[in-house]
Amino acid sequence: MLTRTLLAPAKINLTLSLVGRRADGYHLLDSLVFPVALFDEIDVSFEESASPHTAVTSDAVTAPGGAENLAYRAAEALRPHAKASFAVHIDLRKRIPVGSGLGGGSSDAAAVLKFVNRALGSPLDGPGLIAIAAGIGADVPFFIHARPARVRGVGEAVQPLDGAAEMDIVLCSPNTHLSTAQVFAESDRLRASKPLDSLTRHWQDSNIADFVDGHRPISELLVNDLEDAAARICPEVRTLKRELLSLGAQGASMTGSGSAVFGVCSDTASAERIATALRRKGMWAWPTKTLAASPEVEC
Repeated sequence: MLTRTLLAPAKINLTLSLVGRRADGYHLLDSLVFPVALFDEIDVSFEESASPHTAVTSDAVTAPGGAENLAYRAAEALRPHAKASFAVHIDLRKRIPVGSGLGGGSSDAAAVLKFVNRALGSPLDGPGLIAIAAGIGADVPFFIHARPARVRGVGEAVQPLDGAAEMDIVLCSPNTHLSTAQVFAESDRLRASKPLDSLTRHWQDSNIADFVDGHRPISELLVNDLEDAAARICPEVRTLKRELLSLGAQGASMTGSGSAVFGVCSDTASAERIATALRRKGMWAWPTKTLAASPEVEC
């Protein structure tokens, strides 16, 4: 039996632009995505077995185990590529808030996908894993390499960004689980009478470093086209942004389809001070950093 403890990082969307829609209804995105140093922990075991099965348990009521979990789907997706039947047991220790836009479920799935692929002797290369990941969830392809990237399409087009500096940030969440489908539906309703490209701010590859390195105000970069829709469903999104800015964050934005928001801070001490102030008000807050490179995912 092969056993490991995996670390699955969260992510933030520095930008998230809606740039179109496919004929099948899926929205096309253009987003800058960075992994951050907040991790789910995953105990996983693999063995060849005459009784093939996948079992997933979780310590979070809001992220139940079983066949609906993305980590389950990741393990099952590799069965057609295995030479022998196998059993996988997955136990999730959730540290990333569920339904927050921080990508915890997708990150868990990517970590399990990579682990099982290695346990099978790596029948799939990077592009092969990306292709399977895209069928599991829109954020899963990003987490295959978990490094700063420009993500486009429906999440399947991942372009790594070299030389991205680490940033001190504060993550905070109103502990409200937002449905991605509901947020997109509300966004569609809000945009029904307006041209899509009139609402979308664009950025150029050549100036990303200027924002991240502090040469231009980070607040100019932090735009999320889903934020208005999410805030109508969960007004606390706006409240948390105001709190972050009033406490000294250099910029703040919602990540993904919410409900978590993040603030970019000038240094580690500022991030810790802001997180402490938010916690005193009864909010979930976590001071951390974006990651310039993928961390080691096994510990």
